[in-house]
Amino acid sequence: MNILISIIVPVYNVEKFIDRCIQSILNQTYKNLEIILINDGSTDESGSICDQYALKDNRVVVYHIVNGGSSIARNLGLKKSRGEYIGFVDSDDWVKPNMFNELLKFALENDLKVVETNFTTSHITEENSIPENPVGGRIEERIIALKRIISNTGFSVWRRLYHRSILKNRFFIENVLHQDVYYTIDILNEISYLGYIEIPLYVYNDQNLTSVIRSNYSIKKLNSINAGSYVVENTLQYNDEIQDLAKQYLLEFLTYHYDGLTRNNELDKAGKHRKNIRKIMKKNYDSSKFNVYPYAIINLPPIIYRIFLLTNKKRIKIQREILQVFKNV
Repeated sequence: MNILISIIVPVYNVEKFIDRCIQSILNQTYKNLEIILINDGSTDESGSICDQYALKDNRVVVYHIVNGGSSIARNLGLKKSRGEYIGFVDSDDWVKPNMFNELLKFALENDLKVVETNFTTSHITEENSIPENPVGGRIEERIIALKRIISNTGFSVWRRLYHRSILKNRFFIENVLHQDVYYTIDILNEISYLGYIEIPLYVYNDQNLTSVIRSNYSIKKLNSINAGSYVVENTLQYNDEIQDLAKQYLLEFLTYHYDGLTRNNELDKAGKHRKNIRKIMKKNYDSSKFNVYPYAIINLPPIIYRIFLLTNKKRIKIQREILQVFKNV
């Protein structure tokens, strides 16, 4: 195979992790790669590290831009890419040595526009290990893929390899968190089949405490609030099971925001944002499918829900501590 794969990596203040990320891509068993590093206005040594790799390996291309967020960086990468297939890697993560070879092989063997791999987390895997089990895959019809992805909130674009034709004139929404949700739903609504490799070939770094997703709740995160509704609105054409899963995802997504605002009351002193969240929840809540947190949010006054939330948090913490004691006995 001599097909070019473009791998787009947005880079921002990851000097502790970027070497591992880039090395994992350079060490792929599939060698015909274009590695596009977009330095998104890093204030640490990330940009310099990227430049050093570009000097060592002509497959690496670096672009330096003013900080605008990963969506803007990814969009630049898409515009600059030349590959027939395109993949994304986050700059604090890394990939198994055979990831892109396996994804491309499965795509070509089955004439697929999109192939996905499972992922594992950084604290339970070795950096350069290749799965011992044979890497096989399955072909999922769109409805099956939607069910799995929505159920597992598996919208991240870094787990997939895309044929260029499916990404033509398709860009990420700029300055919006959880952009992957919109992007993935749009793509799933366009394809008939998706390839899925259950063996985890992508490694998600769950030890980077400075990432946007794992950072403390802030008002900035509210700009992602429409992602849940987007899933509901763009799955109305499917069966009741898919629509129910979409609504469940929306309720969980809104609960995250409501809880974040409740724990940080200064971000929503007048309660305007929480009032809007409750309104959307009421519209989508099915009383026949009881869900404790959405039910409590809809029915309890905000001050009572705050007490409920904090009390329940303490209860869960105590339960975990008790379980840990028994594990150590």
